[in-house]
Amino acid sequence: MRFKGTALLAAALVGIISYYFLIDLPSEKRKNKEKDRAEKVILFDPENVKGISFTKGEVTIALKGLGIDEWQMTAPVNAKGDALAVSDFLSFLSNLNFTRVVEESSKDLSPFGLDTPGLKIILSMNNGETKGVRVGNDHPMGNKVYLALLKGSQVLAAGVTKNRLNRTVHDLRDKTILDFKTPQIKKIEFIRHDKTLNLIKDQESWKVLENTVIAKGNGTEITNLLNTIQAAQIEQFVEEKPKQLTSYGLNNSKLTVKLSTTKSNESLALLIGKNSDHGFYAKTLSKENIFTINQSLFDTLNNRKFVDFLNKSLVDFNDDDLIKMTLRMDNVTVDLVRNKKDSQKWTMEQPIEMKANSATINSLLFDLKKARIVEFVTTHAKNPKILNFEQPEKEISLTYKNGETWALKLNKKTSSPDHYLAQRTDEKTVFTLQKSSVESIFRSLHDLKDRTLLEFNDDVVKEIHLDDSTQTFILKKSTNKWNLALPEPSNSIQSFIGKDILWTLNSIEFESVLKVDPGNTMTGLIKPKISVKLLDKESKVITHISIGNPVAKSSEEHYLKVAKNPAVYTTNKRFLNEILINLKKIKEKL
Repeated sequence: MRFKGTALLAAALVGIISYYFLIDLPSEKRKNKEKDRAEKVILFDPENVKGISFTKGEVTIALKGLGIDEWQMTAPVNAKGDALAVSDFLSFLSNLNFTRVVEESSKDLSPFGLDTPGLKIILSMNNGETKGVRVGNDHPMGNKVYLALLKGSQVLAAGVTKNRLNRTVHDLRDKTILDFKTPQIKKIEFIRHDKTLNLIKDQESWKVLENTVIAKGNGTEITNLLNTIQAAQIEQFVEEKPKQLTSYGLNNSKLTVKLSTTKSNESLALLIGKNSDHGFYAKTLSKENIFTINQSLFDTLNNRKFVDFLNKSLVDFNDDDLIKMTLRMDNVTVDLVRNKKDSQKWTMEQPIEMKANSATINSLLFDLKKARIVEFVTTHAKNPKILNFEQPEKEISLTYKNGETWALKLNKKTSSPDHYLAQRTDEKTVFTLQKSSVESIFRSLHDLKDRTLLEFNDDVVKEIHLDDSTQTFILKKSTNKWNLALPEPSNSIQSFIGKDILWTLNSIEFESVLKVDPGNTMTGLIKPKISVKLLDKESKVITHISIGNPVAKSSEEHYLKVAKNPAVYTTNKRFLNEILINLKKIKEKL
């Protein structure tokens, strides 16, 4: 019985909730919507408006719709309308509610300023209907205005001021100076009297040209400039059809900015003349009217110089497109060539033919792309002999798959000890680079050599023989685990010891190659401090190295020899220490 009662209560609760959501709530929303519609000053859909006019006395501002988001001003001038401003106003007007009905039918509208209203707003609808509102005086208490529809004598009060409903020609007229899309611009010209600065787009990159000087342009800086011009707006409309341009300084403008697009042979041009109380007089080449632009835009266009648009990144390239690199430094030429079969490897062809250190080269290329120009010293070298770029102190050149080359020349002929003077391929522009940037690019011959001594596959190694001249230790690999086989079998050693030894051997590098063998007495290689031998599953020796005495002139280096290789090397002490540390761990387990 108790279950039956609980079920009935649950059903009743569901019924109440359903009634609220299905009947009460929709009914409440419908009433609110109807109330809101009933309080609208003018009930209309902005999308159905095809024309709008503002009549103020004998002056009328009229606009007609030409399509989606496009308006044309037809009075008092024939000009493009500001689509966003018109759309915002129509949205505002369609949502305008009256706060109360002041008089249902007023016999005298003069107390409200509605007998001869100072402003009439008239809407022409797509269905041929005309709607609108007369705007009277502001309410004496403020923040309200008296309104009346175009027809009838009902007086309403709305919670806005008259100025909020008023619009001027300037408000509704399109104030765009130059209409274009930034990606379509292929050329920008700054013409100041007889001097021209050109920014030219070559596919996706920009070049800066002034007189005969060409330099790489800063794409971000130029795009930002174009975006500024595109967003710039007219400050004030001055004269629609001027009889002369002289008084505005536009017959011989102090600055002309021309934009050329990819879609048209015609240029978009802005002429800038004299200063005025409202900015600078200006006009476009395609239109007659004169207007003003603000000081900020004038400064942006007038104050930009050649060096402002230069690219401060040193060079930009795709690593995979690079096939050769040449470094000239300290009277040594180093030629580095990418391996054709393995693009991750490099070969040194000069001054000695050997494997190059790929990690060092990758680091060098990263630093080269990361390097930034400190300052553009001059747009061209007036006296090349003084700068001596014909015989630079340092030079780097890159060769790409397509046969193109790029080069950088440097000299230390600058007053600052932390800077180098530099010049790039096909550019007369001279600039400075930080000394630290130069040093990160021009690596030493020693660093560019691949100094790794051993090359083997860890998975092939099945045995490691370690001999410290007093005892021999043998590690054997079983599946993925290393166990001690000699001097006594043990499964208790840590398996990572074997992996650590292989990692050390794989990374071991030489510091130098001795031209003359000093002999076993000096090197200690007849009875080395450590000998390591790697064997495969068939007990064949893969590699065998011996590390002997410390070098007399450098205690941080030890002599080293690789079996079947007559050369004697020196290697850093840390490699010996890493092997001895692992050997100590093995001994501790015995």
